Amino acid sequence: MVSKLYNTVINSIKNYYYLTRLDRPIGTFLLLWPTLIALLFAGDGLIKTDLLIVFCLGTLFMRSAGCVINDYFDQGFDKRVLRTSMRPIAAGLVSNKEALVLFILLIFMSFLLLLFLNEKSLQIASCLILIVIFYPLAKRFFKVPQFILGLAFSGGIPMAYAATLNELPASSLLLFLGNYLWVIAYDTSYAMTDKRDDLSIGIGSSAIYFQGKEKKIIRLGSLSFMLIIFLLGLEEEINFFFYIGFFITSLYVIYLFNSTDFKKEDSCLKFFKRNNWIGALLFLTLITGLN
Repeated sequence: MVSKLYNTVINSIKNYYYLTRLDRPIGTFLLLWPTLIALLFAGDGLIKTDLLIVFCLGTLFMRSAGCVINDYFDQGFDKRVLRTSMRPIAAGLVSNKEALVLFILLIFMSFLLLLFLNEKSLQIASCLILIVIFYPLAKRFFKVPQFILGLAFSGGIPMAYAATLNELPASSLLLFLGNYLWVIAYDTSYAMTDKRDDLSIGIGSSAIYFQGKEKKIIRLGSLSFMLIIFLLGLEEEINFFFYIGFFITSLYVIYLFNSTDFKKEDSCLKFFKRNNWIGALLFLTLITGLN
C-alpha cells in the first residue's frame, strides 16, 4: 500500500516536471536574460540581491505556468501531432483538473513574490498574466501568434525597471522593443521546425506567414536587438570590457547565421536553442562593461 502510494506520488511529480518543461530550461533562460539585462540598465550596472532572487524565481514560475496553460488549451492539437502527442496532458498522464490546479499554484507563488515589489510592478504583472493566458488562444485567431508571444517574453523588462526605479523611462521602452523583435526572430526559427504540423492542423505561425522571408525576419529581429543593446550601452558609463564583450557577441551571432541551414528543421532548432548564448553573452558584456 505504502509502496503503491509512493510510486503514484513519484509518477505525478515526474509528470508535473515534464509538463512545466523543467527538463527543457531553454525557455526560462530566454525569458530570464532580457529581464536581468533590464535590471542592470535600471540599476546602473548593479542588481539588488532581493530583486535578483525575486525575478529569477518569478521567471521560473511564470514560464512554468505558461507551459501548463499552453498544454491545457493545446491538448486537442497535441494529440494530433506525433512530436507533442506524449505531452502529459495530451497523453492523459495529467488530468485537466490537475493542470489547472498546478497553474493556479504557480500563479499564486508568482503573486507572493510580487509582495516584495512596488505597486507599479504589480500592475504590470497583472497585465502580463493575462497575456500568458491569452497566448495559447492566440494561435486560433492570429496568423502570427509570435506577436503575442513577444509581449509575454518581454514583460519582465518593464517590471524590472518599475521595481528598480518605480518608473518606465524611454530606455525601458526601447529595450522592450528590441527584445520583442528578438523573440519574434528566434521563435520564427523554432516555428520553422513545426511548419508542416501547423499547416496540417490549421494554426498560424510566423514561419507560415513570412514563408520565403523567414531568414530575413530572423536576421532583422536579431540585429535590431543587438543594435538597441549597443545604443543603450553607449548611454551608460561603460568601460573597455563592454566593447570587447559586444564584439565577441557579434562574432557569435555572425557564426550562428553562417552555420545555420534554415531549410533544415534540426538546424533551425539548434539556432533557436543557441540564442540562449546570445542572451548570456550580452548579460556578461553588461555586467562587466557597465561602471
